[in-house]
Order: sequence, then C-alpha cells, then structure tokens
Amino acid sequence: MGTLSVEELVGRAEWDAVNHEQQRPFVVYKFAATLDGRIAAEDGTSQWITSAESRSEVHLLRAGCHATVVGSGTQQADNPNLAVRGNDDPRLDLSIVSNPDRQPWRVVIDSNAKTPADANVCNDAAPTLIVVADDADASHLDGVVNVLRVRRAERGLDLGAVMRGLLARDIKAVFLEGGPTLAGGFIAQGLVDRVVNYVAPALLGAGKSGLENAGIHSMSGILRLELIDVARSGSDVRLVARPAK
Repeated sequence: MGTLSVEELVGRAEWDAVNHEQQRPFVVYKFAATLDGRIAAEDGTSQWITSAESRSEVHLLRAGCHATVVGSGTQQADNPNLAVRGNDDPRLDLSIVSNPDRQPWRVVIDSNAKTPADANVCNDAAPTLIVVADDADASHLDGVVNVLRVRRAERGLDLGAVMRGLLARDIKAVFLEGGPTLAGGFIAQGLVDRVVNYVAPALLGAGKSGLENAGIHSMSGILRLELIDVARSGSDVRLVARPAK
C-alpha cells in the first residue's frame, strides 16, 4: 500500500488529541479525481475514474476508521453500499478496527431525510446512521436504521452538532467520502484533519469539481496543506496531506 501503513494514512496516532481537545471525531477526507480536478463527468457519471487498486485501497482506509460519511447527494446519485469488502482484497485486515467483529458505521448526512428505506446503505451489511434535521419527517426509516436528529444551520445541518453526536457513539474517526458540497462544509468549518487524494492520469475538461463552496473566496484565505506522502496506487498517484500548522 505504498510507503505508509493504514494507521499512518488515516492519522491513527493523532485521533486522541482531536477527540479530547476539540470534542469531535478525527476527519479523513478522501476523494478521487482526474488530473484536471474532476470527480464526475458532465453527465454525472463517475465510475470509474481511478484504478481497481485505488478502489481496493479505499476499503482498507474505510476499515481503518470508525465510520464512512457521505452526503445525501452522493447517496441519491450513486446509491452506494459503503460497507467494507474484504473477500476481494487479501490485504484487508479488519483487526485495525477497534472492534473487528463490527463493520464501520455508514453515516449519511441527509437534512431532509430523503434516503429511502430500501437504499443500499440501509441493508444489513453494516450499521447505519442517517443524520437528519430535527424537523424532518424520517418516519419511513423507523425500525430500519438509526437516526440522529440535529438542528439546521444556514447551510445544511450544524456539522459541529453532527460531530458531537458521532463522538457520543464512540465514533472517534470518520472517513469522509463525499460529495463536494458536504466536503466544502467540513473544510469551511475547519473539520478536516487529513486529506487523501487519488489522482488518475485522465482528463475530463468539464464536470463536477472535487470541492465546492469551502468558504474560501480569495488567495488570502487559501487552505495550505502539508504533504505527508506521495505514492503510486495502480495507475494513479495517491497524495496524503494535512492542514499546515
């Protein structure tokens, strides 16, 4: 898996400080993009930008955290399963999860409770938590998945309240997989501790950007990152970074 272990890639040694000092889970933001920064084509299709090796590594990184988090847009567009698969990757070792008998949580940030009860994330492959606004009608999810209610914010949900709710469930590190709007919200509020970016040697020229509306409006506000590692992943390049001190 390149030069770093899973524990190093997901910042395992740094979790406790964030958990205790900021009272929230450690956040690993992962995205896969083309050389021109696109995560999906103009028609919305996104499978597959990166190599099979990179997609396999993602399961390792999911397994290294306590929860995989996506937004409602990703759930509606891709209907992902998000459970960790190991039968197709001999490298996968679930012992790196604190409780190896339990899959990491699948978390959908879904303000208006649009996730249907028959969505793939609602199956029994892993535990699921749907985070909705406190005034949303989530009755169709009763008895299907766990539901966390938090207050609305100017933009979506109060992410601070979401993070506190996850930590209260002993979720100490989350693997943020998308989409670009949700990731932008996390960046805007300073909630990202690690960035893992898979870059495919490909160009689209149009389509969805990897990050949107991150609260940065000029070069004076640019978020500089410290590059931790660069390695090959199949035909792709994997970059690992963290916000500069």
